[in-house]
Amino acid sequence: MALGAPAVRGHGRIQNVRETGAKRVVGLLTAAWTGLRDRFASSVLGTTSSDVPGLGGGLPFGARAAITAGTWACAAAAGWLVGAPWGVFFLFPALMVAGLWGGAILALVAFGASLALAAWLFADVAWPWFAAVAAIQTLAALLLRLLFRESRRWGVRYRRLLSAISSAVTVSDDRGRIGWPHPELGRLIGLDWPVYRGRGWLSVVHPEDRDRIVPAGPFKDVALQRAEIRLQDPGSGDWRWYAMQAVPLLDDRGEVEEWISILTDVHERKLSREQNDMMVGEARHRLKNLMTIIDSLIKSSRPREADAAVDAFQKKLSGRLHALSAASDLALAGNHTTMNVREVVAATLAPFLETESARLAFDGPDLDLSQATGGALALGVHELTTNAIKHGALSAPSGRVRFTWSVAANGEGRRVEMVWQESGGPPPQKPVKDGYGARVIAFVPSRERNGKVTNEYPPEGFICRIAFTLPDTADVAEAVG
Repeated sequence: MALGAPAVRGHGRIQNVRETGAKRVVGLLTAAWTGLRDRFASSVLGTTSSDVPGLGGGLPFGARAAITAGTWACAAAAGWLVGAPWGVFFLFPALMVAGLWGGAILALVAFGASLALAAWLFADVAWPWFAAVAAIQTLAALLLRLLFRESRRWGVRYRRLLSAISSAVTVSDDRGRIGWPHPELGRLIGLDWPVYRGRGWLSVVHPEDRDRIVPAGPFKDVALQRAEIRLQDPGSGDWRWYAMQAVPLLDDRGEVEEWISILTDVHERKLSREQNDMMVGEARHRLKNLMTIIDSLIKSSRPREADAAVDAFQKKLSGRLHALSAASDLALAGNHTTMNVREVVAATLAPFLETESARLAFDGPDLDLSQATGGALALGVHELTTNAIKHGALSAPSGRVRFTWSVAANGEGRRVEMVWQESGGPPPQKPVKDGYGARVIAFVPSRERNGKVTNEYPPEGFICRIAFTLPDTADVAEAVG
């Protein structure tokens, strides 16, 4: 066993060398074929883009005329040597080349020359039938040229668009291996072909990001893959952030055959986002410290002698400051221009839920409001809760409060209705005139369309309805949480 081990290892090294050599040959043949294919497409189809690698080229009219004339002359000479009737068939490939390469004018010239040659050299051939078949052949070639040119034109359009909005576009196999040159990618990462062939391009990807962009196995039902990765800048050697989006091309079995990937430089945007997150975190920290200081100042400013009015004022002011602080913290934490209703209500009721959790309930679908409306809602819910504790349902042991909201589509957008409903407490009394609390609640829907607040005073308990209309573009989800 031990003596046989070196031989086995030697055989393994030979096998690896053979496989590596075979892969190199396949890679070189693939690259050569791709280059010939691109040159053919540029030459035959003519629609090119000098700004996009791989789409340059194109032949002038003189070169196309020379190719058409040379092909036709060779076909005529071969036909003359073979003689009638089989020699006439050599003209059909020449007509196909004339239609594909030469275009309409040169195809018509070749067609006329073929008719004249057939009538002169191949008198025994039914040249009217030849004329009909040759006409069909020429028209088919011109139609193919038209279709190919349109297909290539769309390819050029998309490549130019992608090159304008991205840093590089690559095509790889199902395992993320690149099989032919991509000049855009080479310039971006500072590597020449074939250094980045296969997975050689991964050498410039940050080690921590490689596992997130290389597919681990075959995929099915994949629509799009996204990842933010760091590539090493060839000039400075620094790491720069890029957004990589990969779209799969599937075979008839639903397996990924190729990946088309787009790299977009997002370095400055990502750094700006990280800096913004840091600033928002600092602002939240300072806001909490400020509210703590204000709350301490309020408490320390109490007179030493007990005064019920002062205590009530202090409690009300501290509660409103807490509601305002909770709404502001949500706005900063979200780092966007909307606030979620559920989060606003939960944060505002948090101090009361510590002692009244069994008697306070809220529920409704996910709903986002503007910062202004969300902040007003926080103050309104706090005012409703303090009123319920002082005069309403929460002033009695059996009292309950339920706050719900709903969203329904109408002709103007989405109608939002919020209902504060109390039960089990003393019968509510309608006030003679609205006080400060009523004005705070009325302010909740004031910034939205068709805002309305309705207060009801049935014997079962106080009810407050807040309604307004959001535009269709509002980010509202109908699913109930």
